[in-house]
Amino acid sequence: MASSSPTFSPESLSGRHVLVTGASSGLGRAGAELLARCGARLSLVGRDQSQLDRTLEQLVGGDHSTHIVSLDDAEIAADAIQAIAKERGAFDGIFYSAGSTMVLPIKLLKNKHLNEAFGAGLWGVFGTLRAAAKKGVMVDGGSIVIMSSVAAMRGRPALSAYCAAKAGVDALVRCAALEFADRKIRVNSIRAAAVETAMHHQFMASIGEEAAKDYTDRHPLGFGQPEDVANQVVYLLSDASRWVSGTNIPVDGAAAVK
Repeated sequence: MASSSPTFSPESLSGRHVLVTGASSGLGRAGAELLARCGARLSLVGRDQSQLDRTLEQLVGGDHSTHIVSLDDAEIAADAIQAIAKERGAFDGIFYSAGSTMVLPIKLLKNKHLNEAFGAGLWGVFGTLRAAAKKGVMVDGGSIVIMSSVAAMRGRPALSAYCAAKAGVDALVRCAALEFADRKIRVNSIRAAAVETAMHHQFMASIGEEAAKDYTDRHPLGFGQPEDVANQVVYLLSDASRWVSGTNIPVDGAAAVK
């Protein structure tokens, strides 16, 4: 059997069914790869079938599946996730990694931009949690992990929509942790700083050389790698975090304190 990582046993999540959204690339794909190496059975959600198939090809183990779902609308997301659980069985864990970055100053933000920033970035989180609250979708004692950002706590020019969406995620996590506590379901978010994914490279290319240098300087330990986040995801979905809920955990290379 393939080694899971220097930290986790290949049996860490053996027999667990985990939903991974945003699995077609970036942090979602990295999380899916490590979760599979730790023994999880995965239901992968994304918008691009060819990209989901690429993720699927990278996974060890069997009985994984792919599902095309739009997470921009809470109602559609909730119904789709319930349908996956009905088809594949209740989830032991959920890793929500869908969303996008919106770079626009406030004076240029229109409803269409807000809908884009808050779609998969926040409304989809509401829909996912709504589905998880339904009977037969999430097992008692399960765990939900949602990607957030240090942007939830720090202002950035031209990132107001993105910052607001992530702040909403962190507040929602704290509320959901209390609502789900009677079923021993844990709900946490990961506040990541800059991680080197395709989205990160697109963002860096969009902000200009001076801003890019300033952004780089704000990360004392350098930019993160996808596996830095994936390791935290496995911890939060495993029994090792059984007493951790309602938290917004920083994985940021000290970026939040500089």
